[in-house]
Amino acid sequence: MKKKYIIFILSVLLLVIFDQISKYLVTSTLSKNGLILIPNFLKFIYIKNTGISFGMLSGNQIIIIILTVLIVIYLIYELLNNNNKKLFISSILIIGGALGNLIDRVFRTYVVDFISFTLFGKEMAIFNLADIFITFGVIVYFYNLLMEGKNERNSSRRRK
Repeated sequence: MKKKYIIFILSVLLLVIFDQISKYLVTSTLSKNGLILIPNFLKFIYIKNTGISFGMLSGNQIIIIILTVLIVIYLIYELLNNNNKKLFISSILIIGGALGNLIDRVFRTYVVDFISFTLFGKEMAIFNLADIFITFGVIVYFYNLLMEGKNERNSSRRRK
């Protein structure tokens, strides 16, 4: 097996393990009141999320599981057919996060969310480490798409 794929598999596995350990610690030790880390800014509070971002598709676990599997399959396909380093990194992050949340959906029927920020007096969506991995992976993915588009426009201008 190519070194690239071993690094990919080990990296995804490490992210999933890190995510699952954090969720285990939250579910086994966090009190119902939560844990305030920085008053009026950051706290850990355990919630059971049956939806995706902002509670969308709440209660539709089968649809969410199917969508997650399709996204993971697509990213693996892209990864196998592309040598782009940014795509490699974004795929690790997105797949690691997606699998972390997928494990929750399959074995718990909900996702453990626990990180809560308050900004400007308003509590933001509560999320977990897998969500952070996915978010940064999507940012890297779209940044890569924008840069590829910019490079294509620049190279087409030079050809004219």
